[in-house]
Amino acid sequence: MNKLKIYLIRQLVKLFYRIKFKLKVNFNDFNHKRKDAYFLIGNHAFLHDGLIHAMFLKKYPFPIINSFMFTNQKMKYILTKVITSIPKRKGQIDITTLREMMRIIKNNRGIMVFPEGNSSFFGKESEIPFSTVKLFKKFKIDVVVCKTNGAYLTSARWGKKATKRGLIEMNYYTLFKGDELENYTNDQVYKKMKDALAFNDFAWNRKEKHLYNPKHRALGLETYIYVCPKCLSYQSLSTKGNQIFCDNCGEIGHFNEYSLLSGLPFDNLIAWDKLQKERLPEIVKNIISSSGSMHKVDMREYTTKSIGFVDIELSSSRDNLIVINNNQEIKFELNKIQGLTLTRKKEVSFDYKGLTYLFKLEDPMLIYDAINYLKESSN
Repeated sequence: MNKLKIYLIRQLVKLFYRIKFKLKVNFNDFNHKRKDAYFLIGNHAFLHDGLIHAMFLKKYPFPIINSFMFTNQKMKYILTKVITSIPKRKGQIDITTLREMMRIIKNNRGIMVFPEGNSSFFGKESEIPFSTVKLFKKFKIDVVVCKTNGAYLTSARWGKKATKRGLIEMNYYTLFKGDELENYTNDQVYKKMKDALAFNDFAWNRKEKHLYNPKHRALGLETYIYVCPKCLSYQSLSTKGNQIFCDNCGEIGHFNEYSLLSGLPFDNLIAWDKLQKERLPEIVKNIISSSGSMHKVDMREYTTKSIGFVDIELSSSRDNLIVINNNQEIKFELNKIQGLTLTRKKEVSFDYKGLTYLFKLEDPMLIYDAINYLKESSN
């Protein structure tokens, strides 16, 4: 693709985000026109982070992206033609990825990393693997943070529609100078990085009280939240506009103008997720069912092959994830499932006996949580 076309596409992307969101940017001690190699890290608040962080920089750092994003052909085009990206499996940095990073840094380009790996499920940071520290120590280049507030409230990962002109604050600043890294122990680097990336959009706006005035904020919530906090039933929730309903209780709550929850014992999804995870021991005593489509994934070619529509079943009385396709039953032994992850909005994927499978499900979070719980319980 020629340089003019790339430039025009990037300008259109920038215009799109400026219209879609209300962006407030502070560069502090960071020079957004700098041309040398550095790490740009950020809290992974929503699915648009990589593009938004890059669009304000004259010479953007190449992002490290979950390999599954390349299996979508439209996204693959953007990640290879519009923004040069480095594919990586979640939780893994292989020799190919390291070599590509070395080549990029040698050519005086930066690298963008979201240490959490996954964009936020419920509005706060996820666990950060310690391995990111080793990258910083190995390359000894500056580490710059882009900390965002409000991104999750504007466009939650499970959401079907973003809040129009929702406020997103972005703060860039230098966390480590490259030549200072050797003065810190690995544990000190890790703690400082964790502290820098910690966020909680609900707590932030409980204090700041920025108006979001969402119209469709609740739509899609039932794909990630599966327990009613009033009657404790599961898979009984539905949504409409800003409202949340239970089949047994009727309307149980709604999102208010600050994108906080009203009508419930809590005003945030972090507490709600804690509640539903506490209910898992009871939930898995029953057969959990969901449905969707199943695909085999070739992670070398970044292609997917559809297996078709499937029903799936899971419970603590079985040691398997049961998948039914065209009246044929496929069993996945839970203790042999590896690399379990939830990508994009509704895609649960894992490796099994040397092959990679992806499921686009109606209840992705419940299945993801239940598999994790049953695997941990069996250890």
